[in-house]
Amino acid sequence: MIPNDRLSQVRSRFPALSRLHDGRPYLYLDGPGGTQVPRRTIEAMTAYLERSNANHEGAFPTSEESDTLLAEAHVAAATFLGARDADEVVFGQNMTTLTFAVSRAIGRTLRAGDEIVVTRLDHDANVAPWLALEEERGAVVHWVEIRPDDCTLDMDSLERALGPRTRVVAVGLASNAVGTVSPVARIVEMAHDVGAWTYVDAVHAAPHLAIDAAALGTDFLVCSPYKFFGPHLGLLYGRRELLDSLAAYKVRPASGEPPGKWETGTLPGESIAGLLGTFDYLEWLGREFGGAEIGATDRRAALAAAMLAIRGTERELALQALKALGEVPGLTLRGITDPARIEDRVPTFAFTLAGRTPREVAVELGRRGIAVWDGDYYAYELIRALGLGESGGMVRVGLVHYNEPAEIERLAEALREIARPSGTPAPTRQ
Repeated sequence: MIPNDRLSQVRSRFPALSRLHDGRPYLYLDGPGGTQVPRRTIEAMTAYLERSNANHEGAFPTSEESDTLLAEAHVAAATFLGARDADEVVFGQNMTTLTFAVSRAIGRTLRAGDEIVVTRLDHDANVAPWLALEEERGAVVHWVEIRPDDCTLDMDSLERALGPRTRVVAVGLASNAVGTVSPVARIVEMAHDVGAWTYVDAVHAAPHLAIDAAALGTDFLVCSPYKFFGPHLGLLYGRRELLDSLAAYKVRPASGEPPGKWETGTLPGESIAGLLGTFDYLEWLGREFGGAEIGATDRRAALAAAMLAIRGTERELALQALKALGEVPGLTLRGITDPARIEDRVPTFAFTLAGRTPREVAVELGRRGIAVWDGDYYAYELIRALGLGESGGMVRVGLVHYNEPAEIERLAEALREIARPSGTPAPTRQ
């Protein structure tokens, strides 16, 4: 855990956090849509563009430097994701693009009547690519429903959806809308018991939880570095034998071996350099706050320690947020709200405020220098399952480890002001 009296050491590494709005610190609670990046990430991107900007596989120094960078990034990303081999990691434009690529490749192996399982809790990037296979390949899609009272997956619904013709189970590790952490290891086991592959969306989990794809046992896992303090980029883990055997869409001269066969076009060298800068930052965090001596070259231990420190810090922020939001008049919070179940969620909160549309709340907060999201944030099925699709969805607040306890109180005070009927004076503090 990062002690409050040392949080300034963390915040000082994020240049964006020095921004002011009307003389007060700008409050970044929009992390689920993309976090801020540490200075090391910016420096790494700048250095690449200044000195090593070149396409790959050329017979000259800048190209060779780009190739070296790419190889190092595959190794570092494999360590972060818990992959067994650097060749099990694929870089792409973003999670959505990578998922469409893999789903199209899997679609080539399907026969009419083969079944795919998706959930009402997921971001649409892990739903729409699979739904498209209904029309393209004659696949049959089954849905895992949610429990509306706490926005968790209905595991009985999952059990009913699985069968001998299930080929893929697509599930999210953490909900980008309400923060629910799903029991993915158990889901993977259930899917494998019927012979299905699993495709795990870890985009929203990556800033909050240590990811270990091999330990989860999943066949595929995907995330986006810009959601965990990095640049815009997509990361895919796939079991080597599957990346080998599936037919990827690629241009003819491209490598026939993974990961190259899956990495279409020229990769963004500056973003990949920035990702290495992000890993540098996370390693620093782990060594600084991990609570144990970590070897100078033990990247996995440093990253694991960083995520442990992040998880502990965010647990306290989440508990504070549950209490503060619960005291705002007219605010209805969706998802897991029981403090005793704090381990079953990440610090992402979605709510409605009586008498105000989500967009009105977001606009009012924005005027106060508080950045939040409103709408459905591509959690399309969840918002409609909750009956909120026609009323503007919900307001979403996302906390990460660089947020401060005082920011939660500032948010709660702003929400109380917004909830107060026009002309009503603020209550007097005793």
